[in-house]
This record gives sequence, C-alpha cells and structure tokens, in this order.
Amino acid sequence: MNKKIVISTIVGIIVVIILIAISIPMNQKPIITIEKPIDEQITHIKEKPLPVNETMTQTNPPKHSISNNTIISQKPLPTINISYVDSNSILKSSLDTKGISMSNPIKISGSSIAKFCTFYSDVEKQNSIQYCTSTELKDSNGKFLGNIHMIGSKEAPDTVLGVIQTDPFMSNLDSLKVTYQVMVESLVCNCWQDQKPGNLGSVSDWIDAIKVHHLEGKRTTSHSEIDGLAQKQLLVEVTTNTEGYLWKFIITN
Repeated sequence: MNKKIVISTIVGIIVVIILIAISIPMNQKPIITIEKPIDEQITHIKEKPLPVNETMTQTNPPKHSISNNTIISQKPLPTINISYVDSNSILKSSLDTKGISMSNPIKISGSSIAKFCTFYSDVEKQNSIQYCTSTELKDSNGKFLGNIHMIGSKEAPDTVLGVIQTDPFMSNLDSLKVTYQVMVESLVCNCWQDQKPGNLGSVSDWIDAIKVHHLEGKRTTSHSEIDGLAQKQLLVEVTTNTEGYLWKFIITN
C-alpha cells in the first residue's frame, strides 16, 4: 500500500513538471546579462588638443567657399615678426583700447609645458614646444572671456592661439570678433580691407560666415582657413559643446 502511495506521488510530481514546461512559450528567449569589462573607463569631457597645422600650406590653386574646411590663398605681403615680449605687449595695449583687458603673460617652460601647454595631438609636434606664454582676457564688464597662448621655441613663437568660449546664444560674439581682429592687425597685418581674402570685407564678416555655416550645417566642428595672408596661415575652428560654442583662432608662421 505504501509503495502505491509513493509511486502515485512521484507520478504526480512528474505530471506537474511537464505541465509547467508546456506552459512556457517555446520562443521565449533567455535573459542574458552582459557585464562591462572591468577596465572600461568613464569618458570625461575634455578639450581636445588643437589640430596640427601641417595641412595649412596648400599647393593647390586658390579656393574659396565657406565650407567645412575653407582654404583661401593670398598674395605675399610684408611679414610681422612675432615675439613673446613685444607681441604680448602690443596685444595688451591694442585690446585695452577696445575695452578688453589682457593679463600679463605667464611664462611656461621645461617640465611645466606638458602640464600647462598641451596643444597638439601629434607627439612629435607637441614635444617641439620649448616655451609658451598664456594670458587671460576679460570683457568690458570684467567677465572672463578666454585666453591667448603663444607657443614655439625659446627665441620666438611660431603659433598664436586665441581660445574663447561663447554661450549657446553667442552673446559675447562681438567681443570675440574684436579680439580676433586685434590679433590679425597686431600679429599678421593691417591689410584686411585692402586684401579682402575670400571677398570678405572684415574679420567680423569672416566670423559671421563661419557662424552661419556651422549652425546651418549642424556640425560638431567646422573650420575655415586663410592661407598666406602676409605669409601666415589663419585658421578658425568652432566646436559645439555643452556650454555653447568653443572658438579657436590659430595663427602660424
């Protein structure tokens, strides 16, 4: 009698298991948990190194269009020699007349360059920097505007960078235009109106054209380049970021 009860119980359990199995849809997929690798790092928002300007000297025929990478070639003009002391002094006094204050330059060399003057993604180009200066810009209301950096050998800079962050409405764009105009007049030439590179009447017109192109194209980053104005190369880069738009104006010999 006891054996019959045990057998009935076992049979009953087997039937229940079979019924449960039948009730599960045949096409049900297993739940798979994917673990991230242990060494995966959180991506931090960081200003990318400025582009290496090997491509700025062009051998192709002159071209002009406001595009994602505009190149405008110019006839040779007398060159302004850029120096750390004189050029910073000229910029400071010229910007002051426009209502923009510029601090005295901080001088950086030696091992501090790797910490405070990292501008190139190319290792060899970055390692060629022997000396740099950095200054702070404030607008007429005393609000921080941006920085001007000079980098190069110990004797003289070969690149000058004007870096300015604008808000999403570009409310300080006029101050940016003034700063870049002063940089051109002080470090390149006072010849823009005569030369009209790309048929642009002023630096302000150039900035406006880049702005329109960038916003209409809905790009993350846009470039426009003027090649050979007074034997220098001019590059403007604008990048959309979380704070608005980061503008970089680069002048190289």
